[in-house]
Order: sequence, then C-alpha cells, then structure tokens
Amino acid sequence: MRRFLSVPLTAALGAATLASAVPVKLGNVPVTVEPNAKLLTLSAAGIRTAFPSAAGRPDAVFMTEDRKVSVAFEWRASKLAQNEVAKLVEQFPGVIRAQVPNIRSLKANLVQVGGAPWAQFVFTTPGQGDELRRELMVTSAGGRMLVITIAGNLKDYSKNEAVVRTLANSVRVN
Repeated sequence: MRRFLSVPLTAALGAATLASAVPVKLGNVPVTVEPNAKLLTLSAAGIRTAFPSAAGRPDAVFMTEDRKVSVAFEWRASKLAQNEVAKLVEQFPGVIRAQVPNIRSLKANLVQVGGAPWAQFVFTTPGQGDELRRELMVTSAGGRMLVITIAGNLKDYSKNEAVVRTLANSVRVN
C-alpha cells in the first residue's frame, strides 16, 4: 500500500486550477468525473511536488477549496478483474490493518458508483488535534486496479463532505 500524503499540499497548489462542473476525462485514467467550482485541480507539476516519490504517485488529484481534503485517482498496474472487486471487501481490511499503524476504526463495504461495483474502505487513525480519515475506493478498470483515495482530517472531511461525495459519486469508469 502506498504511503499517504504526509506533507501539506499548500506548496503544490501553486499549480492548481479551479475545476469546472462539466464532465472531465482524467488524462490516462479511464475515468470521467464532474468536478465543481468548489474543487481545485492539481497540475502534473503540483502532483509531483505533493507526491515526490514516483511509486504510488496518483494520476490526478482534486483538493477542496480550503485545501484540507484531497481526492486522488490512481490507475495501478496491479491486475483486478471486475468479478474480484467484491472479494476485496473481505480480504483488504487485513492488509490495511497490517500496513497502517494505530487504526481506530475501519469499515468495508461494497458500493455501486456509476454502474460499477467499488470496494470502499473508510478508516481513521490518530492525528494531531483530530483523527485522520482515509477512504479508499477500489474497482476494476481495463482489468487493472483503479483506486480513489480521499484523505483529510475527520473535522475537515465533515465540512467538505457534500463536495467530496458529489465528486466521488460522479465517477464513471470508461
């Protein structure tokens, strides 16, 4: 599992632009989303700054206006067939618990987004002043693993939940 963003994205946001409300194809990722004006889009340079290690670097990243919650899209080389997505709900929590220290809560569900099944994992870990909330949404795209990571403090996520959920629910695998 890749490391979660541990540096502030503020420096990387110098290369961010406001997202529009029209459907957008995410570069090489086989996904279309409908971002809105309350989201910033990190440029390729901004993503490289925020995620300096090429290993696990997302392909596309959106940030909330207050720069507190990120939504990262990563189309991994790992193979994943559509019929294997449901199995992840049972298998992946053990992997998360083994690789992420001090998990306070972990919920795993199978959800439908844009007509596709997604394994959804929401977990919290201790943070300074507030718990850190991470959500991984995983599905199959072109026989490969497509991962959306929603990251922020629990309090900041709560303030931005409507905008983040609207983006996540707009995802369509092409």
